[in-house]
Amino acid sequence: MSDVDTLLDRALRLAEEQDYAGMVQILETGVEEHPEEALLLCWLAFARREGGDESGAYELFRAVLAMEPEDPWVLATAGAAVARLDDPDAEGALRSAALMAPDLPFARLMYGAFLIREGLAQDGIRELQAAAALDDEDPQVAFELGVGYALTESWDKARLALARALELDPTDGWARVILGLVAVEDGDLEEAVSDLVAGAEVR
Repeated sequence: MSDVDTLLDRALRLAEEQDYAGMVQILETGVEEHPEEALLLCWLAFARREGGDESGAYELFRAVLAMEPEDPWVLATAGAAVARLDDPDAEGALRSAALMAPDLPFARLMYGAFLIREGLAQDGIRELQAAAALDDEDPQVAFELGVGYALTESWDKARLALARALELDPTDGWARVILGLVAVEDGDLEEAVSDLVAGAEVR
């Protein structure tokens, strides 16, 4: 196992314990020792964000993209992170990741979700359908598909996708709330009330 792999293994064990301060400490040392490793910097940005340092994390994610990484997971992760703050570099990073690794569900998911939030619902749905074909057990893919279908007023498809998301992750109260709102739009008020109440209780 390389030094980088060893560092990441230690850091990810701390992430499982939600010890983000410890994770930051390990990864800062790793980045100092291996400044060329975009993967380490990406995980450091993640640890900063999860530890509550949103602005510091954003700058680190931007630094990751400035390194022009060739790892599609790194590109998709950093691209999705900066997209949360409407960074103009997000779209290029996410598109590159999806093109670079069309068989990587995470890359297709992140790009599809981005496109939907940018108002390009049909394009986003195509990316998410590709992600679902690659991994039909990911509740986030099903949820984002449900959102995309809802935005195109495809209520039946939206309800099926959101129901699938809840089947995969019954604890997702937000998905149940969205399912309830979709049921309202679809004219099913009885089901809508049930889902909205249940979703509020879980959240």
